[in-house]
Amino acid sequence: MCLLCCTTLAVAQSDILYRPFLKDGKYWKCQMAERIFEQVGEIDAFYDQTTTFNLCITGDTIISEQVYKKILKETLSIDKELILTYPSEASENMEKQIHIDVFESALYPQFLRESDRKVYALREDCEKEYVLYDFSVNAGEKLSKDFPIENTFVHSIDTVTANGQQFRRFELEPFGGYEPIWVEGVGHIGGPFVSTMSVLNDGRSYELLSCYEDGKCIFTQKDFRSEPGVDRIEDLSPALSKGEGAVFDLQGRRLNAVPAKGLYIKNGKKFVSK
Repeated sequence: MCLLCCTTLAVAQSDILYRPFLKDGKYWKCQMAERIFEQVGEIDAFYDQTTTFNLCITGDTIISEQVYKKILKETLSIDKELILTYPSEASENMEKQIHIDVFESALYPQFLRESDRKVYALREDCEKEYVLYDFSVNAGEKLSKDFPIENTFVHSIDTVTANGQQFRRFELEPFGGYEPIWVEGVGHIGGPFVSTMSVLNDGRSYELLSCYEDGKCIFTQKDFRSEPGVDRIEDLSPALSKGEGAVFDLQGRRLNAVPAKGLYIKNGKKFVSK
């Protein structure tokens, strides 16, 4: 019976057409969270800042005879929440919540190409490209030697449905306590161009909010953790959503309860406990 189930699952997944990662007109809406310091006169102020931005595929460029896609970063808004001040009484006269509409754009310092179900990345300051994603591997196999982290295995592959479309989901062997989740045609749960973890060494955290093709949303943050076979169109109703009310940290790890202090995610939204 087990062999039959595994065989059926493999056949079902093989029937799904490959979803290209790089497609003209595609863009990802993302957020970056960080703790920042500002000096306002003689007051030291600390804020939790969230920057919302789009990453958009915007044409081709040729580098060393290879054709790469260019990425445009469009910064949309910045939200700041005052956490503390020195002296502490100064916070009484300061604005606690600040929202700034930005609308700035700049070329992202990374170029991408796709071949044989692999996505290659080349940064502006590097001469050698590396494998950003390898969607050609099977469950139990090791990722390409050109992947930045050695001896990384694919733990499992299944299929999730979002907005009536099927996507292959890859769960990798965690590195450093993180649980990387890739979705073919969408990218990593922490952002499309951060394939290994959603918190980097600079103390910032990243998350992919949604992915768009031809102006239509095809995948959202919630879809990364959908139950196989459950279409997230139906899950937009709280009464039908199995994961409603679940609490996660910024790395995507499920928590047993709301943390006493710090940032957390619930129902796809970010909250802070003080």
